[in-house]
Amino acid sequence: MNAHEAHQVLVAAGIIEPTTTLEPLSGGVSCDVWRVASGVQGEYRAQAPEGLVIKAPLAQLRTPALWQVDISRGAAETEALRVMHTLTPASVPPVLWAQDDPPLLVVPFAPPGWQDWREQMLTAPADDPAVGARRLANIGEHLGRVLGTWHAGTVQIDDLPEVLRTGTRLRDLRTNPFHRATATEVPAWAGVLNALAEELEASRRCCVHGDFSPKNVLVAAGEDPDLWVLDAEVAHIGDPVFDLAYMATHLLLKGIHRADLSHRCAGTQEGFAAAYQRFGLPVDAQWWARNTGAIVAARVKGVSRVPYLDPPQAATALRVADGLLCADWSLARAWQEVLTVAAAGQVVG
Repeated sequence: MNAHEAHQVLVAAGIIEPTTTLEPLSGGVSCDVWRVASGVQGEYRAQAPEGLVIKAPLAQLRTPALWQVDISRGAAETEALRVMHTLTPASVPPVLWAQDDPPLLVVPFAPPGWQDWREQMLTAPADDPAVGARRLANIGEHLGRVLGTWHAGTVQIDDLPEVLRTGTRLRDLRTNPFHRATATEVPAWAGVLNALAEELEASRRCCVHGDFSPKNVLVAAGEDPDLWVLDAEVAHIGDPVFDLAYMATHLLLKGIHRADLSHRCAGTQEGFAAAYQRFGLPVDAQWWARNTGAIVAARVKGVSRVPYLDPPQAATALRVADGLLCADWSLARAWQEVLTVAAAGQVVG
């Protein structure tokens, strides 16, 4: 759905005025996103004082390699956000309006001053309070509590909306472009990666977000900030380890990229893990570590690669991935490697 089509749908639904402009926002690789800053009508204006965010999934993702996915994932995202907002209302924006075919989602624009957490971690100077050690640990703890609440609150799978219980989003958006694509790139890892993919696809323990990473977290200012978790296009019934490994991967990669923040990223992971263990489901530590290795490998060698690692940093990431996948490293051992490299000055940020 393009901007003109989305505009027509929203006008017809009485959400925006005919003269309203849809302003493009960055939608990452998977969707078109627009903001409506003014011209919001009636009840929607009261629920979204800063305006609206409009989201439409793409059938062809914006990646160098061909990556096509059914846009019906938009309906799954809508239902996942509704479930997650019910469980943690302060940490997920409410769904204000949605349609399933073609998918279109409307949520509030974030409050003033809220920022993308990934951007802060990648670009803020080390002396910026936004990346202070206590603040990062607090955000990690908050996210561990939120994720644990989601997982523990969705174990009654039959009670969840049908669209979340069906579909192939895990395979299409994660295990194929991540695990199996990386297995093709690195044959030495093929056995373990393909086995992990099959185990993940067979597991049905709870509702999994599927994209639980700093890029999908908006944070307010302050040492213990309010936050929103966004973007649940990959939501599915699966294994809680996927979300845990996804966040662990991105904290490891930030620690590799930012030598000056590596200890703080490690502290964020500690806070995240401790909070999840209090609120979430039991997850074996080695299962968590091995799945983290798979996603680290995928973000360097798979279809969707992180853009910020230079060659020495990518080499460190691949060494960590190999240790987690093939040498039974714990996450603590992986962090030891990252911190050692950072201390030796071999990683530059």
